[in-house]
Amino acid sequence: MLITKNREMSETGKPEIEQLHQPDNFQLVGELSHSEIAEFVIGELKHVRWPMLIFYLFTAALLLMIVAITAANIINTFMPWRTFLGGLFAGTAVGVLLVIPFHEGLHGLAYRLAGAKKIKYGMDLRQMIFYASAPGFVAGRYDFLVVALFPFILINLVFTSGIIWGQPFIQWTSLVALFMHSTMCIGDFAMLNFMTSYPGKKIYTYDDGRSKVSYFFVSR
Repeated sequence: MLITKNREMSETGKPEIEQLHQPDNFQLVGELSHSEIAEFVIGELKHVRWPMLIFYLFTAALLLMIVAITAANIINTFMPWRTFLGGLFAGTAVGVLLVIPFHEGLHGLAYRLAGAKKIKYGMDLRQMIFYASAPGFVAGRYDFLVVALFPFILINLVFTSGIIWGQPFIQWTSLVALFMHSTMCIGDFAMLNFMTSYPGKKIYTYDDGRSKVSYFFVSR
């Protein structure tokens, strides 16, 4: 059995779950109950590593653009207010609600591409979160980078193309949707922010489907 496990680790480049729980090689640095994700995200907001810095700068830039366009439209109405308000509501609806299944589906696809065999989708309306998980799949720092950013990049590229090539209503709607979807990705950036902790060490995580807990380990 030990020979098989060692061979699997050399083939995938990652340890098995049983190996992660060996205290001589790995240290447990976090246990995240899925019922406490919102609290975890809030806690990560104050730890400004590169993922959170990118999130803050990107969303702040989009917000400034929206505020500037709104102010310009108040001063000099270059966009009919029906179009302005319609785009505002449409962009919010698309960026917050309609995009959710595509966003989580892309998380699941990224997990599949990383090698996960089983994908589970769920939601917690009390915390206002939706998620895709891969129970029993060990993800390293690079795996999690791809999983976290895959939907953020692809969906936002669609919205960006609407800003560049669309008609005025589509441009305005796409900008609002881009901002709303980006802010909704805060949980992905918070998790990625934690995964960039412990520089110089390898970090791994996996989800326990039964207990609904995510475990985080670093190499000793």
